[in-house]
Amino acid sequence: MMWFALIAALLGMSALTIIQTPREWLKRPLPLALLILFHAAGIASILLILFAVYRMQDGPLRELIIWTETVYVTVTAFALLLSVVRYFGFELARHFRHRRVLRILSSSTAFLLAALLISAAYMVPSIHNAVTLRTVTYDVPVDKSCGTDALSVAVISDFHIGGGARRSELDQMAALLTAADPDVILIDGDVCDSSSSADDLAYMEEILRGLHCRYGVFYAEGNHEQECRFDPDPYLLRAGVSILRDEGVQLENGVNIVGRRNALVTGVPRIMAACGLDAAAPTVVLQHRAKGLSQLEGIADVVACGHTHGYQFPFLGILMPYQRDISYGHRMYGETHVIVSSGVAEWGYRTKWPSQSEVTLIRMSFKEAAA
Repeated sequence: MMWFALIAALLGMSALTIIQTPREWLKRPLPLALLILFHAAGIASILLILFAVYRMQDGPLRELIIWTETVYVTVTAFALLLSVVRYFGFELARHFRHRRVLRILSSSTAFLLAALLISAAYMVPSIHNAVTLRTVTYDVPVDKSCGTDALSVAVISDFHIGGGARRSELDQMAALLTAADPDVILIDGDVCDSSSSADDLAYMEEILRGLHCRYGVFYAEGNHEQECRFDPDPYLLRAGVSILRDEGVQLENGVNIVGRRNALVTGVPRIMAACGLDAAAPTVVLQHRAKGLSQLEGIADVVACGHTHGYQFPFLGILMPYQRDISYGHRMYGETHVIVSSGVAEWGYRTKWPSQSEVTLIRMSFKEAAA
């Protein structure tokens, strides 16, 4: 259902852009041919990403398809936005009888140049943010004791290997994790989606197998794994990753790690009781979506989430800070620290702004080491 809605929205956006096309462009052979080529290539790239990219190996053809879709969606979106601005600007200029502004707004060439320049101004930094990873660190004090006085937790999420993260992004991720040298690594879902091929998952397995940390690597599912044409579990297990689906473990130092299913149906206290975990011990909850966070106050000390890609889309980024639940960064819910990562890669198309792809490092410090 989600894919049908997405396809309908993208095709609707294309249709609106075509409707807004100046009539004089349609009367000239060259502009008409370029418009047909632009929309045909863009729509084809969207359909190929949704239904065929998973069959392709990482290489020039797949990259061409993804970059074509990226340019098409960006230019089309900003052209629609400019059409709205142009309409209201034209009405205001007509009301105030500002002839110079009317001439500029009436110019199809000026409109095209503006759409291309704004798209380019957006794409240059946002492409950099999407394909260049950084490490974001949070220092988190916990008023509990365990077997150590500190714990370094690395959170990696939202690979979307294939249409999202390429091998170069996973290589960057591995290098940043090696440099951070965390005690434990948590994978927060959406490692794959409908664009992921078997070769993509095999490369992910190779990268994850090469990660080393004191207490191991743990994984909780996201919402896109259900779309994967290849089950990611065997690849994760062969890489030595522990899968937590409404399950929990206690690390050697006494810290609880609880991984939740994407549906978030089973409560954390119930999971901990079923797994025999000490509710008084420091507890880290790994859940893909930042939902139901107020219910974890007084239960979890740290909640690690992903899913949002950290304001990946600029227009949504304006609205997300006003949502009830956090969409990116760090927020306190009572005594519970909630941290939402922007993820290792992007989703949908290869831009990310104002956020940047990241490896998230949570440095937990405890009240005192238990004797």
